[in-house]
Amino acid sequence: MHRSVFLVLVSTIVSYCEGYSSTFDNYLYETVLNSTECDEQLHFLVNSTLKWRFIDASAKIPSGILSGNVNDLGDYYQCLDINQHIKNMDVQGKYCTVTVPLDQVIQLPEWPDVNWPNITLPEIPRPPLDNETMRDIESYYKLRKWAMMMASLDRQVDSVEDISTRVFPMMTTAQYGPTFAICIPKVCSTKQAMDFIQDRYPFFNIEYNESFCRLPNDKPFTPADKVAITVFSIIGFLIIISTAYDCYHVFILKTETNVLHRAFSVYTNTRRFLTFKTHPGALECVDGIRAISMAWVVIGHTYALTLLGFVHNLEETLGWLRKFSSTWVNSAPLTVDTFFLLSGLLGVYTTVGKISRDRFIRVIHLFYINRLLRMFPLLATMVLLQASLLNHVSDGPFWQNVALATENCRQYWWSALLHIQNYVNSNQICLTHTWYLSVDMQLYIVCPIILLMLFGDKKIAYIALAGILLLSLVSSTLISFLYNFSAALAHPDRISEFGNYAKYYYFNTLARAPPFFVGMIFGYLLHLWKDRNIRISKINVALLWSLSFAMMAFCIFSVYPVMQLEHDAQIFDNFLNAYMRTIWSSAVGWLIFACVNGYGGPINWFLSLHMWKLPARLSYAMYLVHFPIIMIANGSWVKTHYFTNGDNLYRFMADFWFTFSRCICFVHRHRRSILYVAKTFIGRRRK
Repeated sequence: MHRSVFLVLVSTIVSYCEGYSSTFDNYLYETVLNSTECDEQLHFLVNSTLKWRFIDASAKIPSGILSGNVNDLGDYYQCLDINQHIKNMDVQGKYCTVTVPLDQVIQLPEWPDVNWPNITLPEIPRPPLDNETMRDIESYYKLRKWAMMMASLDRQVDSVEDISTRVFPMMTTAQYGPTFAICIPKVCSTKQAMDFIQDRYPFFNIEYNESFCRLPNDKPFTPADKVAITVFSIIGFLIIISTAYDCYHVFILKTETNVLHRAFSVYTNTRRFLTFKTHPGALECVDGIRAISMAWVVIGHTYALTLLGFVHNLEETLGWLRKFSSTWVNSAPLTVDTFFLLSGLLGVYTTVGKISRDRFIRVIHLFYINRLLRMFPLLATMVLLQASLLNHVSDGPFWQNVALATENCRQYWWSALLHIQNYVNSNQICLTHTWYLSVDMQLYIVCPIILLMLFGDKKIAYIALAGILLLSLVSSTLISFLYNFSAALAHPDRISEFGNYAKYYYFNTLARAPPFFVGMIFGYLLHLWKDRNIRISKINVALLWSLSFAMMAFCIFSVYPVMQLEHDAQIFDNFLNAYMRTIWSSAVGWLIFACVNGYGGPINWFLSLHMWKLPARLSYAMYLVHFPIIMIANGSWVKTHYFTNGDNLYRFMADFWFTFSRCICFVHRHRRSILYVAKTFIGRRRK
């Protein structure tokens, strides 16, 4: 059984090596072009009523121009549904987009005679936008650039000086120009169709840049898709057989079953998964912290990934980002440091005191194997899904974003599984949000070096913990003060530095290490005071809680002044980047320490509620699954999106609960089954 499981994983890796990275059929795009047929079809459409379907599916003058909406995406599905055979011609629709520079003079002459009334239109030098709106449009396209880079969908993040320097799917090019959709016959290129339109209708005589085109069934079935279907079919077959065997013995024969044969049973795994037992020394409050932090991650990504599409009310959107009411969203990246803290804390708390130092040295390989077995099955499954089937679940004019994420996984699946992508391919990460797993695993590799010093003398332990924390703070400080990055993750006026910000700071293990080592310190303190009554005076408890709340408030609300247009205090930004995450993790560390030792009061009661146990158990799976779900949902949009706080909260609830429900099936069918088989094998080998 164990060999079959690992052979499946190996076959997955081999298939990626042999597969194709392109998510769209570029050969199809080239072979359908025929300039002669294009000219015939365009002349035919001029005098045919069929032209109205093409015109209706194309862009019009967008509404809401004065509020910043300068894009119109036409009707994607209506265009691709055009398919008629007329006069020995197969007339089929092709959806294309073009971007139009704003800094041009558009001369509108008298309308040509095409059986319409003659209309004389005045000269319009440029769209009627005031300076503030134009600035907001420029800021918004920079913000979309940030969203693309954050999602690892931009391939040139190391040289991001001007958005207008490159043509890229779903990214506005020349001078932050608006994007318009045109529906043309599939045999035509964008240039040939636009030249025909501009020659016949001078009204459309404007400068433009080609963006991308789409055709029906233009997403080819690749080897990665075949492997995914094979792998999940095998797993599904094992689930059916194992569940049938388990239920037959439990409900009919009333006998015990072979534990290995029921490893993939839905019945047994669901019972295990939904059974919660309280063990002595368990950190009950951690469940609430983990669940709430995971929800904060999801809502932060829900808001951020909205910017991957075209926002209709960009002026209002940019204004909201600078409001005090948006602070809780802008400070959402802090929750990642909560998980770093928990990782370091649990690494110490679950090891020191439960095993001797000599024993730990002898089984240190199991320390790493257990970690890999807990993370690898779900991660490998999501990498396989992203590289294959997820590219086929939906479509739309924004699907380029999902397609690029798929290409990233087909090209860099190996660095994701090896947890090195934050250094190897930081601008093309497979499953963008898994940069955290790479950093966490790299810190976990270092963890045993410190753990070895925690088994003996307390003085040595304190020196080791203080030394490694100080060293990590030095590295974080040097990086922060040398590069002078903004402390806000999404500052519209400093998007050009985001590529270096992600590479040298946000994804850099040396810069993100302090919260992990703070967690190790609190894990050691919890170990020392385990099963002991620690006495702290009420005054000190009140002071420590007040300090903790003040530290959390400082970290959350300090992003507000940074987001303002007039902010230019670079020293303050550097200070926040260097120490804010350590301050936050220290405050959360005290919260856990106080709750475990009886000083949490109502906070401990709330965080230890039974309702947090299931989402806490699902938190890792939810972390992996939620980002692709949001990408797919946003990639299915067919129009510009009207950004409102209420709509984003509603979408967060949908994303969160859909992710939650998917993870219930996802976890107990894959992670627990494979983990159980692997542990069974390791146990036999040890015997």
